Amino acid sequence: MTSSAIVRQPGEGEALRAGPTVSVVKVAGSSTDDRLGAVEMHLEAGWDGPPAHVHARVDHLWYVLAGEVLLTVDGRRDRYAQGSCLFVPAGIPHGFGTGDTSAAVMLQVDTPQSLDGYFRELVEAFPPGAPVDPARVGEIMRRHDTRPVS
Repeated sequence: MTSSAIVRQPGEGEALRAGPTVSVVKVAGSSTDDRLGAVEMHLEAGWDGPPAHVHARVDHLWYVLAGEVLLTVDGRRDRYAQGSCLFVPAGIPHGFGTGDTSAAVMLQVDTPQSLDGYFRELVEAFPPGAPVDPARVGEIMRRHDTRPVS
């Protein structure tokens, strides 16, 4: 575990571009013994997001920093504006995107383990301009406590 505080100034962090999103890792799991991760998610307008999914172990805390995010939690789909905060515990199906709204920025905090490895794998598998293979996305999801729900 880290022996000192972790500080990220505005604009700092590891930027990972995957499709229409940029995930800026603010706190990497490797710096917390994988107990927590924090990612600033920049979501392009018109993005429907990942398929609805569930985690067996990971809890999310989402805080909308800018714009409006379309969040689906346990089958209910609603828009959440800047300043909205949601806690989604493990076992609850969820998804997010911008739908037909403008671009948005959302902070995602994951615990008791981080998901920044998931974002890194997506970037490696699908560099900018590469077609997205849903089967490959599913494989990556399963390796990171993420199971699509139908």
